Amino acid sequence: MEGTPALEGPEVQVRSVVSSLARLDPEGLTQGERVAAVSALEAVKGAVAAAQARLTAAAVVDREALGEDSRSVRADLALARRCSPTVADQHVGVAKALVGEMPETMAALTRGEISERRAMIVVRETACLSVEHRAEVDRRLAPTIGSLGDRALAGAARRAGAALDAESLAERNRRAVASRRMSVRAAADGMAWLSILGPMKDVIGAHVALTAEESRRHQIDPDLPAEKWEAAAAAARADARGRGAWLADRALELLSGRAKGQPQPVEVNLVMTDTVLLPAAFGGRAPDDDVAVIPGWGPIPGSEARAHLAALLDHADADDQSTVWLRRLFTAPSGRDLVALDSKRRRFLGGLRRFLELRDPTCRVPWCDAPAVEADHVEAVHDGGATTGANAGGMCTRHNLVKEEPGWHVRVESTGLDGTGAHGIRITTPTGRVHDSAAPPVLGEGWSEPEPDDGVPRVDFAFPTRRFELAA
Repeated sequence: MEGTPALEGPEVQVRSVVSSLARLDPEGLTQGERVAAVSALEAVKGAVAAAQARLTAAAVVDREALGEDSRSVRADLALARRCSPTVADQHVGVAKALVGEMPETMAALTRGEISERRAMIVVRETACLSVEHRAEVDRRLAPTIGSLGDRALAGAARRAGAALDAESLAERNRRAVASRRMSVRAAADGMAWLSILGPMKDVIGAHVALTAEESRRHQIDPDLPAEKWEAAAAAARADARGRGAWLADRALELLSGRAKGQPQPVEVNLVMTDTVLLPAAFGGRAPDDDVAVIPGWGPIPGSEARAHLAALLDHADADDQSTVWLRRLFTAPSGRDLVALDSKRRRFLGGLRRFLELRDPTCRVPWCDAPAVEADHVEAVHDGGATTGANAGGMCTRHNLVKEEPGWHVRVESTGLDGTGAHGIRITTPTGRVHDSAAPPVLGEGWSEPEPDDGVPRVDFAFPTRRFELAA
């Protein structure tokens, strides 16, 4: 939930426009009128983005002109725009460029002739140029900026910049090599994307090597003995995977170091209820909410989680050197929230740190999707704050530093221990805006509280200690 100070000044005018747009009713309008209104609203979006750019640039430039750190006002702007601080930094950079260096693009945005996205494209593609050359590209693009698509506009900006300063473009390409990285992000249907950004020659070389191996996957060594040749031929015929599926499987095997057919041995936190883990003990059927969650990534079907655990157990039985680890996580009676753990230590370590990582997988500041890499005392230790789950909050490094800036105040609103709700904190920014943050359900956003107990008895399960570690 978000709170604001009393409305005054330009905010009253802006919110009156929002209210009038909410009353825009498509009923009774002709198709031509509806399309015309959509076009006019698109122009409004551009004008709004231009107004935000002017206000954003002024807020940051004024702070920097005083020789002060703009980190605090940037974090406040991120909350105001309901975005992560990284995205807010991009908006700040674009705003400063548009207001101070690119008057023609700013004018087109103010008139609603281009969208914020297209203004950002021009700023991005001219980032390597000097102020003078950027202004010249801005002037050259002005006559056609409103008629070009995204790709054409990016190409035009790059071409104009290269004509003015080819060396800057080459230097930009050289600097880009230092930004090589690997990243992972969740995809739909229990899948995920693994991306590698690297020099083109190296990425293409790796792709060519994999595709060459794929082209030989059905070839069988003619020198194999007859009995092995038949087995190899049968295995080749049974492999019905498409080319893309085979390449993905092979790449993941190579990157993880797994043998062919070996289940993923790396420990992955998997949160599931007892009914999802062992449905046979609760009437023999899967529960209605048959879902497990990998914290920080999202839900997977309960059947898939059970199948993976079974594969791990089968592999462990075949290899006495392998060990499978399961960890019990205790929740509140509703199943929504993890029960907190306390510690007498100054730092969040051991089981308490693991608990915090599971409860707060991402930064607790609203709209910041960064991983919570810092275990933070909501009430600082020097102010008497205890090292407990109730006084803990997962933060990204940036927000952990920002909250110590003058004017920022954070306090615990709900400990999550009394059964009245999730762990909650309240953040007040230097401009007086108030933002509340509740810990997400341990089984993921979108989780709904189950119906009242249907009378099925709960069961304590004694797992064999030879294969399992049970830890709170």
